Amino acid sequence: MDLSDLAVFAHVICGTVLVMTVVMMQLVVGPSMAGITDARQKKSTVAGIQKRWHPVVDAAIIIQTITGLFFIITRWHVIGTTTILHFKVTFGLIALFCANLLHFYYRGLKRRLAAKGQTDRLARVNRLTGYMEKIVLVTAGITFLLGVTYNHF
Repeated sequence: MDLSDLAVFAHVICGTVLVMTVVMMQLVVGPSMAGITDARQKKSTVAGIQKRWHPVVDAAIIIQTITGLFFIITRWHVIGTTTILHFKVTFGLIALFCANLLHFYYRGLKRRLAAKGQTDRLARVNRLTGYMEKIVLVTAGITFLLGVTYNHF
């Protein structure tokens, strides 16, 4: 097993983790959290998710970004000649760009705004990140399906 095979393995595993996490958070956990009205319960649930699952997702995003860039650099000769891979790379870059912003920039910005009590700006940022989460949901899913399609046909 050489570096390229290891990168493919990591890319597939982390891509699966990322897509499934986005789907679960957007379609199951998010709506369920909206139904929790007790502030203490909600805070406890959010803390549990952030403590246990955020490090896993952060690692998946980092590894996915590194391996994706590795493939763009080392396999451009294949990507450049295959239409489906052009679409996969385009949607993948959009998904990873938004995921990196959401996890490594906006998460900290939201905490700082909440701590400073800037609720109006926090509301605007929450609206923006809500749109970005939907973009990741769609583009990551499409990227995953394009990868499966390319590798199985």
